[in-house]
Amino acid sequence: MKAYDLGFGESADALTDRPGKGAGIELPDARAAGWCGGRAPGIGAAAWPRSPVTGLPMIHVITLELPVEYRREGEELVAVSFFQADDHVASRVEGVAGLLAGDPPTEEQAADPFLAAVAAAAAARHPRQQDLEDEIGGAHALLRLTAGEFAAPRIGPPADIRPDGLGDRYRRGRNAWDDSEPETTVWLGERTGDVNTGIAPSEDGDGGYVGAWSSEDEELDAFWSSVQGRSHLGGTVMPCQGVPPGLTPYVFELEDGVGGVNFGGGNAQIDLASGVFDWAQ
Repeated sequence: MKAYDLGFGESADALTDRPGKGAGIELPDARAAGWCGGRAPGIGAAAWPRSPVTGLPMIHVITLELPVEYRREGEELVAVSFFQADDHVASRVEGVAGLLAGDPPTEEQAADPFLAAVAAAAAARHPRQQDLEDEIGGAHALLRLTAGEFAAPRIGPPADIRPDGLGDRYRRGRNAWDDSEPETTVWLGERTGDVNTGIAPSEDGDGGYVGAWSSEDEELDAFWSSVQGRSHLGGTVMPCQGVPPGLTPYVFELEDGVGGVNFGGGNAQIDLASGVFDWAQ
């Protein structure tokens, strides 16, 4: 298998390691592979993932077409979309969690436009949505997309019909109505020279995995320096704390700020085979 680096920009010869800023990078044979920020893929506005705390639509972080070997749920699922609510300190809206879990709305909830929309989102939930929760209680979602969904016209979030009291920035968490970042094209280029390509990351070096900065080899140090802070598929992970257990060679490491995602300045590991999800700053 191969590992791949992500670059951001509107042309293959002017890429950065983060959208709109960061270091300039070169990706050999880079190809456009999706976008970050802004609109979501063509899943239907009602299916846009929502925060189980507030009911607000999560921000769309990134939609990425995967190389064939990273399509671990089936070759027909050609891409993934990742969303974030960042709602671990948001004020809980009564009834939202139950509605998103499938509870039928009460008469009072059905008469409330916002809660009725939350109930409709539960009914329209994407069939391949994986709910992810981090260690501090923040909600995220990962969707696996067919070729038709990936190619379909992009959609904006559902209509903003929130009631008064859900606009306080310190209580609502990030959401697609207030915090969406401009769309930026995502590019993939093969990562070469990574000794950990095809090897499951391990804190203890199991299976021959070589942890970043753990070797006295000057060439390896130079390589790790060259890719530090870069989002990528496969190869060496560089978590800000320990390597999460359960990662496979098919890990997607995503850096803070891409598509407006908030990892506190750190990065996340999203495993496309095992389902492990973790981040640290």
